Amino acid sequence: MIEFQPSGFSKGSYLNVGASWLWYERPGLAFNVGYRVAGAGFISFENSEQFRPLIERMAAQAAEAVLALRAKFASIAMISGFLNAEPNGTLNHMFSAAVAAGLNHEFELSRKRFHEILSYPADQDWRVKRHAEAAALLALLNDPAQFRAGVRRIIDARRAQAGFPPIADCLEGLDSTVREGESRPAS
Repeated sequence: MIEFQPSGFSKGSYLNVGASWLWYERPGLAFNVGYRVAGAGFISFENSEQFRPLIERMAAQAAEAVLALRAKFASIAMISGFLNAEPNGTLNHMFSAAVAAGLNHEFELSRKRFHEILSYPADQDWRVKRHAEAAALLALLNDPAQFRAGVRRIIDARRAQAGFPPIADCLEGLDSTVREGESRPAS
């Protein structure tokens, strides 16, 4: 995601770039990874002539940050490795780690993460939903094609909710065999 964020105090823009995992239900979008772009700062708007070259430079910084995220998360293996390296203990992070592990055919790790989610107290409405989502996907883990289809349904619904156009296969192109430091095979 790219966000040119206005200030609540003056006219202008900050730059935020990040990844939003769309594989669990939530209102709106979230910067699950990334946020404020280092070095982009705040650009004050004084007039169009002053602002235009600065915002164009900021747009170029956004493009560079997106390319860096795409390289960092070029495959499901890289996403799973990142999310499962040091789980931060939040329910949503654990859910993302479980889904990525499952998509990467790391079924035991995925089961472990889903069971950790189910051990959290379901003491708020959103946690009840996350438990239900975790239980539903956990039940599909024995059939990788069904698990993948279940995740795709969630992503498709989240894309529609966010007003994004549908994608034929939102998981295609995320080769589970590409590891960090490797490049994606030519297509």
